[in-house]
Amino acid sequence: MTMNPLVKTLDLQLNIQSDNESLLYDATLEARRVSNETIRLAKEGVDWNSISPRLESDADLVKNTTQRIVAKALGAMENYYEYDDYGLPSHTKDGTYPLRANFTEGYNLSLTDEGDVAFRISAKPYNHVKGVLEGSDTHLDLLKTALTGDEWKVSTSETLWRDGEPELHVNIRNTEQGVRDKQDSRTVVGADVNEDNVALTALSEDGVED
Repeated sequence: MTMNPLVKTLDLQLNIQSDNESLLYDATLEARRVSNETIRLAKEGVDWNSISPRLESDADLVKNTTQRIVAKALGAMENYYEYDDYGLPSHTKDGTYPLRANFTEGYNLSLTDEGDVAFRISAKPYNHVKGVLEGSDTHLDLLKTALTGDEWKVSTSETLWRDGEPELHVNIRNTEQGVRDKQDSRTVVGADVNEDNVALTALSEDGVED
């Protein structure tokens, strides 16, 4: 049985204190261009292994961020072929695109003397956006645990804009537990989100459970 890492995503808001918020916004626009170009090249039959090196030298982003964006775009193309050519990704979208990065490469986090979590995001080569993270106590406490303990570790992140405000979505990985690969899963859970409640239904080999 194949096991995958157990990953949680923490949604946090960016309190930018380096007075260069526009730099971060411009980087997410450049990320969109890189994603579009990746999908365009893949559609044209360009060798997928050559796309990332080709765009790394062209993009106005740090190398690691470009690599992560290309990987996500190619993942969308892979899903298209896996699901019988359903849902071909567009290469002409506009607007912002999440700025993906590996921990300590495209972004960094640290604890301050005041107990806050400080961030430094490499929006562009040699240009950093700095400040502190804000959000729910639950997510901040989990992040602090991942920064200081052994059970959880910080991994990748995405910087994005939601309702006109910048956010950082941080993935943390559990070092002790895993989850079954989708090919080995025995239960499928469906969620129906309504205005005043959430309904869950689980389908397993034994039938349906509400």
